Amino acid sequence: MYFMNFLIKNGTFLDTETGTWIHSNLAIIGGKIAETPLPHKSKNYRIIDAKDCLITPGLIDYHTHYYEGGSENGVNPDATSFCTGITTAVDAGTTGAGGYELYYKTIISMSDVRILNCLLVASGGQSNNRYPENLDPKYFDEEKIMSLFKRYGHNLVGLKTRLSKNILSAGMARISLKKTIEIADRIGTRVVVHVTDSPIPLDELASYLRPGDVICHIFHGKGKHTCLDKDGHVLKGLWEARRRGVLFDACNGRSNFDLVVAQNAVQEGFVPDIISSDNNASSWFLQPLHSLPRILSKYVDFGMSLESVLLTATKKPAHLIGHPELGTLKVGTPADLVIFKDKRKQVPYEDCNGHTFIGHHVLVPQMTFKDGRCVYCQADFQ
Repeated sequence: MYFMNFLIKNGTFLDTETGTWIHSNLAIIGGKIAETPLPHKSKNYRIIDAKDCLITPGLIDYHTHYYEGGSENGVNPDATSFCTGITTAVDAGTTGAGGYELYYKTIISMSDVRILNCLLVASGGQSNNRYPENLDPKYFDEEKIMSLFKRYGHNLVGLKTRLSKNILSAGMARISLKKTIEIADRIGTRVVVHVTDSPIPLDELASYLRPGDVICHIFHGKGKHTCLDKDGHVLKGLWEARRRGVLFDACNGRSNFDLVVAQNAVQEGFVPDIISSDNNASSWFLQPLHSLPRILSKYVDFGMSLESVLLTATKKPAHLIGHPELGTLKVGTPADLVIFKDKRKQVPYEDCNGHTFIGHHVLVPQMTFKDGRCVYCQADFQ
């Protein structure tokens, strides 16, 4: 394979091991992060001036829906990823056991962006917007789920379920969740739980989960069971779940996020472990989702440090998917990286509940590299 080599000069790099910024140069040789200065034998390289720019590992979007054509909710993986700095994505249960292999062979294998999967425990997957999947445990195809994880263990990184009132009653939600955890235990994988408009309290739901399991859409504002109590404080049971090792994903989506809930929680110090987009056909590049860089920028305006925000979309998900090398810029690791400008301007945000917020800066991708190849460049950069 032919590789163009690069020397990125004058940039400010995020050291994800320490969470600090380093002013230095960075080389890409043969698709890998390399020592600088470039070795004398290095040929065919270009210099990129990254003055006044921030350089991070390629973003890892831990919650997407990329099955374009196979699900009404799916979007084109490459079109939505590289221009937003994403080099790796996790599809959050668009397909179940019944449709996963077709998705793998037609979309995942043919896409340039790296796509991993959380398999939906319901065999039918999320095929359409007319009716939800069937999460009655009597329909779980446990044998096939086990077989798929054995055959596609390099791609499957979790078992997904959705607990919402329009899908399950409170009683059935408890039964379904416990069965999902039981299957995940047998596989040796984590469980990811969608909780928007949950039929059971989130602190109770969290009490069933194991260390390393993930609650997603933690800052939703739909129904009576949110992450906040009646006085607007984060539920004590969620703090306890965090101490036990349960993880929380602030994946945005269109109707799975509430500005007021998120601000209240972050101000109390209940910050997300992961920030992802839930990118889907209903909000692709549009409010209230827009894109992962816009979502990350919003949390900086909420009061989180820029470094801590970026770690939720680089180092943390890299470890969750079992590929820590994708969350660092260490020498010898795959050259997945993004060059940002942190632009200062008024940025409007909204949610589906009518709340609005004005941010004051936004991360704008200038250039994206995956495995050492330039896969995106802003028209006026370089």
